[in-house]
Amino acid sequence: MKRYARIIASTLALALVGCGGGASAPSAAPPVTPPGPQAAAVPTNFTFTYSGKSTASGARAPKYLTANVKSVTIAFTAYNGGPIPSGSTNTTVTSNLTLTGCPCTATVAGPSVPPGSDTFSLTTYDANGGSGNVVSTASPTLVIQAGQANSNTIVLDGVPHAFLIGALPSGTAGSSFAATPFTLTVQDVDGNTILGTYANPVTITDSDTSSLTQGSALSVNGGAAARSVTSTASGDLLTLAYGGLAIAPATLTASAAGATNGTATFTPALSPIVYSGPLVASLPEIDLYATSGTGSTGTFTASETGWTNAPYNRSITQSLAAGCSSIATASPASGTSFTDTVAASPSAGTCTQTLSDFIGGQTKTVTVTYTTSGIGVQ
Repeated sequence: MKRYARIIASTLALALVGCGGGASAPSAAPPVTPPGPQAAAVPTNFTFTYSGKSTASGARAPKYLTANVKSVTIAFTAYNGGPIPSGSTNTTVTSNLTLTGCPCTATVAGPSVPPGSDTFSLTTYDANGGSGNVVSTASPTLVIQAGQANSNTIVLDGVPHAFLIGALPSGTAGSSFAATPFTLTVQDVDGNTILGTYANPVTITDSDTSSLTQGSALSVNGGAAARSVTSTASGDLLTLAYGGLAIAPATLTASAAGATNGTATFTPALSPIVYSGPLVASLPEIDLYATSGTGSTGTFTASETGWTNAPYNRSITQSLAAGCSSIATASPASGTSFTDTVAASPSAGTCTQTLSDFIGGQTKTVTVTYTTSGIGVQ
C-alpha cells in the first residue's frame, strides 16, 4: 500500500485590476468592509502542488492530495456570511488535473468573486470532469481584499472510505493493562492512506458493555474512557484499556458517513471455572442416595479468575437439565457456593448440572445422581 505525500499548496491567486503588490493570509487580514453594489467580480486561480513521493510512516502532513485525483470542482457558495450576490456568473468551475510524474503543479481557473469574505467548496474526484469518486473536500472562507495581490492556502481533507484496525493488545482475564495504543488506518476510495484531517469524522465503538473500569474501554488523545470515541485526523492517538474482567470477545468497529466499516476483535484469554467438591473418577459428581439426612444433599463451590475474585466479585450461575426434576433441586441460582438436594419422591437416575459465568463464556458440568439399593434376603 503506497502512502502518497499529502502536500497541496492550494494557493488562491486573484488578479485585481489596477492593484498594487503585497500578500495577506486570511488570519492576518483586517476586518472586511462589504463592497458596494458596483464592486466587480474578479477571476481566481487555484494552484495545486503534489510532490509525488511516498510519505515516511511517521509523517503527518495536514493536507490531502493523491496521484489518483483527476479533476476538481470549485464553487463560490457564500459571500460575507450570506448568499452570493445576485447576478453572479461563473460561480462553479470543474477542471481536470494532471498529477502524475511529479513533483508537479496544476493551476486551474476558479469562479469569479467580489472582494470580501468569500466561501468556496472544493471537491476532488478520481475521474475527469468531476465524475468518479470523491477523494477529498474543503470549504474554506477566504478574505479577498481590493488593491492587493491576495494569496491564501487551502487544506483539502481526505474522505474516508475504508478502515484497517491494527493489532490489538492481548489480554488475560484477571490481569489488567492500562491504555495501550493501537493503529487505525483510514483509506480513501482508491485505497490510499489518508494523512491529516478527515473530511468526515471517524467513530470507533467497543461492543463490550460490561464496565468501563473492569472491562475494555477506548480513549482518544488521552481523554476519558468511553465505549465510543471520535477521531478527526490521522494524528489522533487511539488506545484500548482492559480491567481484567472475564468478558466475551469485544468487537471494535470504525465507521464514517458513506464508508465501509472496519472491525477488529479483542479476545482476552479466559480462565476455566474451578469446581471444588466431591469427585468420582476425578470428575465433578454429586451422588445422592437418601431422602433425608446424610446422602440427601451435596455441596460444592465454584470460582473463576477474572470473574469471582476481587475486585470483580461476580457470580457463577448454575442450572439443572430438564431430566433432573425427579432427581434433585439446586440452590442458589447464582453465587459461588451451591447445594444440591434430593427431590421429593426421587427416582434413580443421572442428570447434568451446568455452571457458567456469562453467555458465551466459560462452562463446567457437574454430574448429579440418585441411587437406590434394594437387597433381597431369603
